[in-house]
Amino acid sequence: MYHPFKFSVLAASMLATVPLANAYEAGDFIGRAGAATVDPDSSSSSLRTGLTGLEVVPGARVKVESDTQLGLTFTYMVTDNLAVGLLGATPFKHDIKGDGILNGAGKLGETKHLPPTLTLQYFPMPSGSKFQPYIGAGVNYTNFFEEKTTQTLTSTIDGVAQATLGTPAGTVDRTDLTLDDSFGVAAEVGLDYMLTDNVGLNAAVWWLDIDTDADIGIYAADGSRITTGKLDVEIDPWVYMVGVSYRF
Repeated sequence: MYHPFKFSVLAASMLATVPLANAYEAGDFIGRAGAATVDPDSSSSSLRTGLTGLEVVPGARVKVESDTQLGLTFTYMVTDNLAVGLLGATPFKHDIKGDGILNGAGKLGETKHLPPTLTLQYFPMPSGSKFQPYIGAGVNYTNFFEEKTTQTLTSTIDGVAQATLGTPAGTVDRTDLTLDDSFGVAAEVGLDYMLTDNVGLNAAVWWLDIDTDADIGIYAADGSRITTGKLDVEIDPWVYMVGVSYRF
């Protein structure tokens, strides 16, 4: 879910006039490193299957937990005020837990992802300043990999099948998970506070539009696929980063 009010307040406060120092200029390259937290504002559809009598499991939803990794961002100043920014990081690892009627079931799966994000950034200060605020908008591509399910998910689906379809216990022997990659819009606000002409402190916030289709393979003991469960998952995280910056 997008929150324009948060961005308007953050942007307005960060674009205020501040003391003079050395400005960013066309041709400058700024690298930043620090702790980056992906904090999903996640929701999902109810679980769907291809089984007669179990087409939808109402309220069987999932949510995605937060994770913190090393964040890396890069800015190239195209003009004194406009720049191209790139957000990168070491792979984030997220636990997937039950929500709705599955709330409290615990960990159902996990995934890793990389969320490279390309933005056009605007640096408003017309003259030199120790404070270098910026805003940006662009696109995000999220690659999911190393998806896994847990025995908890397998047992939960087996229990639902027993209760709804009358199948014997143990009919569902194992599960697996596949998540589609995602393209979406991105927005950011950030601030560099220059300690010297080259070294500074950085704080930044992004909102990323990340949606994925989750396919859950459901298998019998002989290895045959019983059906495929499907969920539409909106992750839509806020990303927070605090670190250091260096102007080359």
